[in-house]
Order: sequence, then structure tokens, then C-alpha cells
Amino acid sequence: LSVPSLRADNFSRDLMERLQAGGRKSSLTFAPEAGTQRLRDVINKNLTEDEILTTCANAFSGGWNNVKLYFMLGLPTETDEDVLGIAELVYKVILTWKEQAVNKKRGLRVHVATAYFVPKPHTPFQWEKQITPQEYLRRCHLLKSHFYSKSIEYDYHAPDLSRLEAVFARGDRRLGAVIEEAVKNGARLDGWDEYFDYAKWQDAFRKCGVDADFYTVRGYGEDELLPWDTIDVGVTKKFLKQERKRAYESKITPDCRHGCAGCGAERLLREVTCDA
Repeated sequence: LSVPSLRADNFSRDLMERLQAGGRKSSLTFAPEAGTQRLRDVINKNLTEDEILTTCANAFSGGWNNVKLYFMLGLPTETDEDVLGIAELVYKVILTWKEQAVNKKRGLRVHVATAYFVPKPHTPFQWEKQITPQEYLRRCHLLKSHFYSKSIEYDYHAPDLSRLEAVFARGDRRLGAVIEEAVKNGARLDGWDEYFDYAKWQDAFRKCGVDADFYTVRGYGEDELLPWDTIDVGVTKKFLKQERKRAYESKITPDCRHGCAGCGAERLLREVTCDA
């Protein structure tokens, strides 16, 4: 068994000691999401490089030699410099292990995983386009080419399932026919690699005359009527537009646990409306 992903800015000595009390040390998982501070600010991660490295130092000095680091590729405004920033951060983690590890006999293992960014409804990035599968794979290979250490194990998510995820995340009623056709084609249990067959979905899109690119690699206009606009989750569209603007300006919005940002969701909890 292993513990789930932990917040790198909240991995305390107390938590580490509690995990150690369980006996066998499994790997620790953290999700920096992006390799550069600029891009972490864009996605409002509220996590600094110092916090990441300090957390890793605490883990290594506590006896851990296995860490997993999760990132996303294709985030809005991402450049090759941001992609290579992942490699730079990973090598800083390795250097931290060399300086802080108390048990070097077993060696270090850093498992790096990258996922394909999927724009989601009701988020500031709901209007963004998803990069093409070809561009995603290019960035994966670019990153892989900069991993030289034997301590690094790198894998990336195959793009087909993430592409489908983007289609259904931002799709409309026309996809009902696509789903029905795919099921007729034998699509089943697509969340499992051994059952997932992207060709069946491609055939379903083709037979139904639906272009998957319309929902994925196409950016949506901020004034465009979106399929999910009829769903009220509390957060206002005005707030999401403001947050998108702040993202492109690399401005951080504090965690709402430390103060209301005026997103509008508070009215679902109380009979009041935030000034959003």
C-alpha cells in the first residue's frame, strides 16, 4: 500500500512520523503540476520551488528514498522552457537527496509522471484549447530526452483517453449519439487500458458526423454560449473570466480557506450573495 498524493506545502514532521510508525516506507507522492514558478502561478498552484525541495529534504532526511512527482503538459501558456523546467526541478530533487538522505545504500528512485491537460467546465480554463496529441507527445519526448539519471523513471499518459475526456468534458447533446454508436461498436470499460479501443470511438464520431476537434483543439470564445452554462454550480462566469485574466498575468489568488475570493459559491451555503 502507498499513501495518496500529499500537499508539498503541508508535509509536516508530525505527518512524516505518523507515516513512519506504520513500518514499511512506501513512496511519497507530490504534484507540483508544472516545472517553473511562472507556470505554477498561472494555474494558481500556490506552491514554490523552495516548498517542494524543503518537503523532499524532510522526506529524505526521514529515511525515504522513493518519491513520485506528477506534472501536466499542455497547460495554458506553456512553452518548451516550462517543459524543461520539469527536468531541472527533478535534478534539484536528486541533488537534495544527495545532501539530505540518511539511507543512501538503497539508492534514490524518482518516478516522474506527466498527464495531458484537459480543460474543464466551471474553471478559469474552460475556454482554453487542448494541445493536439502530436504536440503533447512532442513535449513528452522533449522532456524524456533530458532525463539522464538512472534514478529517474519517467512515464506519460497516452493521449487518446485524455482526448476523449476533453470531448466529453466540454461536449454537448450531439455526443449522445456518439456514445450510443460506440457502445454498439463494442466500447466497454474504457477506463481500463486492456479494454480501451480508441478506434471504436473514432468510428463512432465518423458515423455520427461529429468532429472531436470541435471540442478539443478549438478554443472557446468568452462570449460563446457554452453547453454547461445552464448548470449552476455557484461560481459565476464573471469570476471565472477574472481568474482567467489573472492567470495570464501570473497573479495568484489566495486559497479561499484564508479569505473569500467572491466567486459566488458562498450563496449555496448561506442565504447571501458574494460580490463577484
